[in-house]
Amino acid sequence: MFVFFIYLIIKIKIFVNNIMKKRTLFILSAAIGILLCRILIQMVFASPESDLKDLLKKAIESPNPEIPSAYMYSKGEIIYCTGEDEAGKVNNKAANLMEKGDYKAASELLEEALPHSPIFFPFRYNLGVCSIFLERFDIAELHLEKAINVFPEYYKSYVRLGFVFELRQKTDTALVFYRKALNINPRAVEVYVIIGDVFFNRNQLEMAEKYYNASNKIARNTNALLGMAKIHYKRKEYVRSIVIMKTVTFDPDYDKSLHYYYAECAYKLQDYKTAFDQYNMLLRFRNDKFFITTSVSLINHKIDLCKRFIEAK
Repeated sequence: MFVFFIYLIIKIKIFVNNIMKKRTLFILSAAIGILLCRILIQMVFASPESDLKDLLKKAIESPNPEIPSAYMYSKGEIIYCTGEDEAGKVNNKAANLMEKGDYKAASELLEEALPHSPIFFPFRYNLGVCSIFLERFDIAELHLEKAINVFPEYYKSYVRLGFVFELRQKTDTALVFYRKALNINPRAVEVYVIIGDVFFNRNQLEMAEKYYNASNKIARNTNALLGMAKIHYKRKEYVRSIVIMKTVTFDPDYDKSLHYYYAECAYKLQDYKTAFDQYNMLLRFRNDKFFITTSVSLINHKIDLCKRFIEAK
């Protein structure tokens, strides 16, 4: 009996030790798992505010990289070429068509020339831009990815590709490409505004405001001011919004949606004449990217409403 009792005690001790070892191992595994999860979360969901601080620091320290002027230059969203080579001449002819808003003819011209120069960057980039305006988003993605492979240092290719994903309502992916653009050129003030617009459209107004302000810290610009006016519009502060928009100078690259928000604010304040004028001003830019997401018929409807109220007075 005594021997059996000793044997039983030894077995119990071994059993308890095994449980303690397993418990320790479980706790250690759980702790490691939690740590890895935290690291993964930080990598995937990095704070936009910390990203913004890093970008502003780079903007102060980094020079502004330019597209090599020896063989091409940008004009708004379009790439032109210098020199007298045949590919450059075809590209410039297409670029002129793009500037006039004839994206279909420009696209046909570039597609005809592409097999002769499949890695010519201006062809790929301009075809990507044309395809965006023609709402051929899969084709736009293809050409812009090719453009990035040929010339990865040009930040605007990432901006255009981000815009493709934004139009598809994939704003998280769009932000990835916009931030890549800023990592290449931290002083690209227009990209801060574009990211601000993403947050504005998500109704994350505080984050939008931070990006608009960041843009102005690098260089005061029209579209960042418009961004602040849009925030006041969203907060139903229509007078403050108009006050800011009145200070905007119409430089060549100003965001034409300014006329839409000016008209909307005026309409809310029952200034139908100003709203009427601003909606009509907007229609002068029917080839602008604003009309990729907003129909001309909607603006015409708003013009008709204003006309009725003006006539009723």
